[in-house]
Amino acid sequence: MKLVAIVGTNADFSYNRILLQYMKWHFRMAADIEILEVKQLPPFNEDLPDSEQTEVWRFNTKINNADGVIIATPEYDHSIPAALKSGLEWLSFNRDTMKEKPVMIVGVSYGTQGTSRAQQQLRQMLLSPDLNSDVLPGNEVLIGNAAKVFDKNGFVTDINIVHNLETSFTAFNKFVKSNMRYLERGDDNMTEPHISSDAKIQFRTGSLSIKEIQQIFNTLPFEIDFIDANDEFSYFSDKPNREHVRHTAEIGEPVQQCHPPKVWPIVKSIFDSFKLGTQDHVERCLPLNGHKVWINYFAVRDENGKYLGTMEFTGNVGHLVTLVKEGKFDGFPEGADATTGASKHDDAEPEQPAGPAMNAQADATTGASEHSDEDEDKTE
Repeated sequence: MKLVAIVGTNADFSYNRILLQYMKWHFRMAADIEILEVKQLPPFNEDLPDSEQTEVWRFNTKINNADGVIIATPEYDHSIPAALKSGLEWLSFNRDTMKEKPVMIVGVSYGTQGTSRAQQQLRQMLLSPDLNSDVLPGNEVLIGNAAKVFDKNGFVTDINIVHNLETSFTAFNKFVKSNMRYLERGDDNMTEPHISSDAKIQFRTGSLSIKEIQQIFNTLPFEIDFIDANDEFSYFSDKPNREHVRHTAEIGEPVQQCHPPKVWPIVKSIFDSFKLGTQDHVERCLPLNGHKVWINYFAVRDENGKYLGTMEFTGNVGHLVTLVKEGKFDGFPEGADATTGASKHDDAEPEQPAGPAMNAQADATTGASEHSDEDEDKTE
């Protein structure tokens, strides 16, 4: 189970941050918890240019890809901090990031009431139409006297608080899994196919079962994404260690939400060129996650040329660069082709490309891949 935990303050030191770090460690066998900081976000401003919203995009993406959210809020003047309020506004502005997302609320304060008023206010906000979250009912984590609760290593020293945390987290674990089963039943976009995985699909060149098609896509050395004709993200291959991490929660979303604001104008121009028919293929090379990554966009069309969507192939090609540097492709006799040479006759005429492709100096399909470093966001 993948969870994100939001530190609801921009303070450099916070017992609420320490609480989430403790929960991340204490419940490590039950869930993978990633801690997010609202202080990384700019103050909410609906007029902020997209080019300055990269951190907002990252924040939303991590939450969107999580199975559930834990929010730790301090209490300032009987209310949640302004930084948390601003962060929640980013989560609801032109987005449905928190819609039906399971949420657990916790809080630590120096006083004895343990952020009870702030948590009540936060519940009301999360249940509002704009956020529309599924907030864990019937459980409260209200930790007071913060300075006495944690030791110097960040461990909780009060066994009753530990028991309360464990009881509440167990309830949240079941709450999240119940939500996940709800999605798997087919009441949302993530409908399980009501077709046997062994059912065969007949193609002109042969037939494959649904299971075979799925595993072929997942076995290819490139990860595959498909964006339909309406610019909605509709499929990704379920490969481990993907360069572009995807989540089923993104299925059906506008593809714009799957790209950092800096990168979206570049990607949109590619889609537009495919729709206009001016290009069928664009490739890009860039460093990503410390790897040499090769990205290929292909326009998918029907037999009449109608645009059906875009197939994106992404792969780490660092090992190929290494093979070239080590001379693995060198040393073959001139004219030899290790895979096809035996099938060619000595007197056969070399094949000639047809149409505009005969101009070897022109590459009309890849020209749009030229770009400057300033256009790149290395975390696409």
